[in-house]
This record gives sequence, C-alpha cells and structure tokens, in this order.
Amino acid sequence: MKLLTGFYIFVLIASLVTITNNLNNLINPTIIVSVVGIISSVLFLFKKTNFYFLAIIWIIVQIPFFESDSFKLDFSQFLNFHFSIIWGNISLGLNAQIFLLFFVKTLLLSELLFRKISFKAYSENDKLKRKNEYSFIPTDIVEKKLVGESAIEIDNITYSKIELKPVKSERIKKAGITMVSSNEVEKINALIEYKLN
Repeated sequence: MKLLTGFYIFVLIASLVTITNNLNNLINPTIIVSVVGIISSVLFLFKKTNFYFLAIIWIIVQIPFFESDSFKLDFSQFLNFHFSIIWGNISLGLNAQIFLLFFVKTLLLSELLFRKISFKAYSENDKLKRKNEYSFIPTDIVEKKLVGESAIEIDNITYSKIELKPVKSERIKKAGITMVSSNEVEKINALIEYKLN
C-alpha cells in the first residue's frame, strides 16, 4: 500500500502543480490530464475500486512528445523532461513519464483492492476443499501479490494471513494462494479459482 499511496500522492501533487502553472491558460488540454490525475487520486484515497484505469490513462497520455514550428503535443505533468530525435524543425520522442509504466502491473492488480474475492480450490488439496467457497478482501499489494487479513476457518484452524498471486488464464480466473494460520503454525498452499463479488 505504501507504493500505491506514494504513487497517488505524486499524481495529485504533479497534477495540482501543473494546473497552478497553467492558470493563465485553463483551456490547455494538459489541464484535462491533470483533472484525470486528481480524480484517480481522490478515488484511491477514498478506497473506490474504479480508480486504477484513470491512473493508467494519466500515465499513457503523457508519454508521447511531438513538436514542430506550428504544433506541439506534450501532455506531461510538472516534469518536462523528454528523449527526442530531431529532424529539421520536427522533434519526436518520449517524455520521462514512460518510466511510470513500471507501475502498470500494480495498478492493474489494484482493481481487486477493497473488493470481496470468493474462491475455491481449483485442484484437489488436503485441506482446501473444492466444494467449499471461501472469501477475503485484499487490502494491499506486496511483490505483485494481493495481501489481506481474514478469518477463514478450515478444520477448526483459523487462517488470517492470505496472499493471492493471480495466474494468467483465458477461461477462468486462477491464482496461487498462501494461507497462514493465526498462530503462524499451519500453512496452506493451493491453486484456486476465484471470482469478484
């Protein structure tokens, strides 16, 4: 959560600074990008589940850079540093915001934050039964894994620490899951099928 919180604080500050720097030209399209950034940050801070795609849009539209004598395309926020190739009076390149693409995987996973995930075993497991359904709410993302605390009881043992690592699948949503008991003695590793409630 610290990574995402830091990212959205950066988005919020960069967007506000960009708007402040363009108060004399509020019809500048860059202002629209700033507003998208502010909305995504506010939705994240209020734990809404539809913030992530706005943040991805905010990143992507800032990447291209183009400039000629009569036209300029540059929606970068706050930091105006770019890598470009120049042909005569034309400059074409990428803004430094391209490095923010490193956050995209985490942003995509953040769609699942604060939402109830129900799951059952995908393959047979001694303790996690295929016929039973369990659920938890992810509250953080750590090393590309969804992490949450819950109180899932299996065979009179309560599992409170859960880590879910999504696996690519075209037909169903699969994930590897690790569940650790409250006393941190018992542990379940399994392949599961999950859905969002």
